Amino acid sequence: MNTSNAATTDAGEHEDELEQLLTTETGAPGRQSTWFGSATSPLLGAVHIPDGSAARGAVVLAPPLGKEQVDSYRGLALLAQNLCAAGLLVLRFDYAGTGDSAGAQDDDGIVEQWRRSVVSAVEFVRHCGVQNVAVVGLRAGSLLAASVAAECGPLTAMVFWDPVVSGRSYLREQRALYSLSVTHDDESDPRVSIIGAVLHADVATEFATLDSSKLQQLNCPVLVATRAERGDAKPVRRLVDTQQADERTLTDHHKFLEPPGWDVVIPRADISAIAEWVETKFAPAASPITVPIRKQAVLATPGGEVVESIEQIGATGLFAIRTTGETTVHNGPAVVMFGTAYEHRVGPVRLWVELARTLATAGISSLRFDRRGTGESGDVGTDDAPKLYSELGDEDALCAVHAASTAGSNVVVAGLCSGAWYASYAAHGAKLNTAILINMREWTTRRVDFTKKSTIEQKPPGLTATALDRAHDAAVRFKNWSQPRMPYGLWLALGRRGWIQVPEISLSALARHGVRASVVLAPDDTRWFFDNRGPESMHRLRRRLRSADVPEVRAYASGDHTLYGRDIRDTVRTDMLETIGNAFGMAIELPAPPVKVSWTPL
Repeated sequence: MNTSNAATTDAGEHEDELEQLLTTETGAPGRQSTWFGSATSPLLGAVHIPDGSAARGAVVLAPPLGKEQVDSYRGLALLAQNLCAAGLLVLRFDYAGTGDSAGAQDDDGIVEQWRRSVVSAVEFVRHCGVQNVAVVGLRAGSLLAASVAAECGPLTAMVFWDPVVSGRSYLREQRALYSLSVTHDDESDPRVSIIGAVLHADVATEFATLDSSKLQQLNCPVLVATRAERGDAKPVRRLVDTQQADERTLTDHHKFLEPPGWDVVIPRADISAIAEWVETKFAPAASPITVPIRKQAVLATPGGEVVESIEQIGATGLFAIRTTGETTVHNGPAVVMFGTAYEHRVGPVRLWVELARTLATAGISSLRFDRRGTGESGDVGTDDAPKLYSELGDEDALCAVHAASTAGSNVVVAGLCSGAWYASYAAHGAKLNTAILINMREWTTRRVDFTKKSTIEQKPPGLTATALDRAHDAAVRFKNWSQPRMPYGLWLALGRRGWIQVPEISLSALARHGVRASVVLAPDDTRWFFDNRGPESMHRLRRRLRSADVPEVRAYASGDHTLYGRDIRDTVRTDMLETIGNAFGMAIELPAPPVKVSWTPL
């Protein structure tokens, strides 16, 4: 055999496959998701195309970083909707190494990659046929966008929205906030953590060069929108004075960008005002545009190339991304990953994205998706968020596992907190292979409104909400009093009615349907597990089940509920890969976490 000819043939076939994957289509009016930029390191964007495929101009929305990027996701989508309704082409996007875009978040030189991402976004909208482009940067997005404004060609307008003015100060504040509210990382790993991201050890040096207060005047109208408590800061005043900027005082942005829990409050009045300011900077005449939409991308990863495909799944068209590799087979093993609360599909600190690409290089496909009312699944309506636990959520969970396009015995599901509940629900409903349940706190399979604080808080104010709130408080007091006194049989009976949380209920439902369960618990969640009599649940399950069918429960020695902590997240990633490999009888190369958090079986 002529190996040279064979190699040439293989290379030619690969180029043909790559060219086919990179084929674009013309985007129709409405919201379209697309890959853009580099062929092998593409960015993911959502482009909002005005009616008639004609635009007065374009607006690029540069997002924040870390947890702020996740929390602001739907707020930026609402701004894009408003601007698009005013006849403007709008692009939202993920920087390199963030969200669904290519790259690793802890790459060396990541700040420069973020800056290049802004330039690529502006180039993309100009390529669609518009010349007049404005940029809106939220938090760190304003810092990054301003730093490359001179490279983006003439801008029609620039908005500094709740701006980060100094890169050095921002990183110092974010690192302190992480240490105070999440954890202290092991110093043997030099990487830098902020809430929602882990960055290269040299990121401080890169950030130190960025300071919007030292920019020369931009040759376009500028709006600086700040919180009242930050508006008088010297760096902000220098920015306003240098840019001769218009100003707006923002309201309640801590509820938008630093919510105390999962519930983000979108600042609708401020978003409407920013949209109105921006759209008045464009001429009324619209010109035809052609928006190239690319639904598939080939991404270079340390383990090899993987393919990511943008899909709409199910009757309601849920947004999803499917990740496959060179050795992935049709109807083969698949993993479905569930989002947490109201967050979109990327997982805790991007864990689902990173897992998906590692799994693809091992021949395992995966699907991450947005349930209705989150991420890209549906427009932002009058309500800020959907109901956390609902029949619609149940339908979406089953839709996702069916979209895995393989037999149930070939599917593993994984989720954190509420995502773990939906993963468990889908697993026993569709009789799947394995469910990985991370920091799960809802163990009942029946829903009773007064037992769920999240449901009560979403009720409109009135007698019903007040009555449910009081019933919930009374139920909590009763549970705390009765926990050490009540016979376990009665405790279990109340759990089956949906009144209290009993781990045995969900774990036995999984076992009845032949689903293996792997439960992962951070310290706070271990305490919750004990408070709800989890050890008694496990004792009963061990008596009834074959040893191979008994759920595995791991209690980690340190870490946080959200997996924002770097060391527990790296450990959970490795342990998840081991569990997935065991489920499919496959050997997955396991990356050793720099710092291993120990765990104890329960």
